[in-house]
Amino acid sequence: MGALPFLPGLLSGAPLLQNSKRSLILIWMDGGMSHIDTFDGKPEAPPNIRGDLETRESSLEGVFLSKHLPQLAARMKKLSLIRSITSPEGNHDRGSCYMLTGRRPNPVLTYPTFGSIFGQDGVKMDHPIPPYVAIPDAHYYARQGFLPLAHGPFEIGGSPGVKSFKVRDLEPLPEMKQAIDLLKRVDQLDGRPRSESEVARDLFLHQAQYLSLESEARAMFDLSQEAAAVRQRYGRHELGSSCVLARRLVQAGVRTVFVRYKGWDHHRDIVNAMTYGFPPKMDAMDQAVSALHDDLEQRGMLENTLVMVASEFGRTPRINSSGGRDHWSRASSVLLFGAGIRPGTVIGRTDAKGEAPIEYPVSPADLFCTVLSALSADTDRKLHTADGRPIPIVEHSMNVIRELLV
Repeated sequence: MGALPFLPGLLSGAPLLQNSKRSLILIWMDGGMSHIDTFDGKPEAPPNIRGDLETRESSLEGVFLSKHLPQLAARMKKLSLIRSITSPEGNHDRGSCYMLTGRRPNPVLTYPTFGSIFGQDGVKMDHPIPPYVAIPDAHYYARQGFLPLAHGPFEIGGSPGVKSFKVRDLEPLPEMKQAIDLLKRVDQLDGRPRSESEVARDLFLHQAQYLSLESEARAMFDLSQEAAAVRQRYGRHELGSSCVLARRLVQAGVRTVFVRYKGWDHHRDIVNAMTYGFPPKMDAMDQAVSALHDDLEQRGMLENTLVMVASEFGRTPRINSSGGRDHWSRASSVLLFGAGIRPGTVIGRTDAKGEAPIEYPVSPADLFCTVLSALSADTDRKLHTADGRPIPIVEHSMNVIRELLV
């Protein structure tokens, strides 16, 4: 199979998408990241509220981040922060559903996430790079919902942070090309026009054939091609390696990358859980996200790439009897930077204990709408269920946070 026309762009490191096309990297802190111990520090709160994880003022006056996030704190004038996310959903699945789809759980309909809506237009046979990729996998609510499977994520199935990392099922089997050729000959026996499901299947097969048989395509996932200094800057751990890979994929033409970083459900001993390990949770986040910002900026990709760091909810203001924090959906924080986002903007404020917003409450639905707007997505378009029912991408009740947008 011959190389496709856009491969030279991939090999040279040039973006494959037009400059008007934006991309999203969503870094999902799976489990419920504590807002008080990360981005919404309360240094003047009582000890049972502020806990033992100290916070310090960032480069933005009045904005206190954990002392374990010094690199992000130093860059706050280039980043943006929403400190007033509030939701009624305190269960992991339900909270994730609301944050990732902009809709509360519905027993009848499962809604699609950002990557299954955004960037799916223009996916053609001659551009078989998947528009949506998940590292290492996607949360249940970070999928296509009621949309066809073709809108779902390509899951790499392994952690880029281990030496033995390789994308699941990417290496071609000897019989693969022969099997695809046989399938094409069988399809030609049916002279009828291709149905919608057959066209979707053909696109899947073409993507699979391209990713497996083209060495240039597999190179997208090959972190050994990155300079040692770049890998060191991000950190050779799970999150650092995932963020390097996310940048490589966006650079190659992927429109949405979902990075899932598990282990934030800290019901006990939250101090040790966030500051010990290899590397500690917050050290990894500080290093990887800061490096991603700088790398995108230096490569001229920041103006077309939106990065969001989010979680399903925050955690209780009060430390529990086990030294941890429990689920708390009334307040949480989201960090954003890049395409469409006004640098140095802080939206909302919680009370002195971090229990609830006292200024500019933002629902997950508002966040969903705002992110799609920042990406210049067509939010007026309607999606359709399998039975043809029209579903608006954005509901009338959703509000864009205009102060956050450029």
